[in-house]
Amino acid sequence: MFSSEFRRLWGWPLLLGLLTASGLFSALVSDHWGDVWSWIALGLPVGVMAWFGWRRAPATHSPGRKPC
Repeated sequence: MFSSEFRRLWGWPLLLGLLTASGLFSALVSDHWGDVWSWIALGLPVGVMAWFGWRRAPATHSPGRKPC
């Protein structure tokens, strides 16, 4: 259906967007297990963003050499 390049580029953002939308919908219309699902579905994308936001950026040059 979609090319592998499209899936490679947009696969995870679309999945996280669908997860967030299902969490928001669940929080609005359901109780008990829906509340649990909404916490998971809304917390997971935040955790992923925090993980990638706080990761250390890779070094662009060797520690012993001066940057160009």
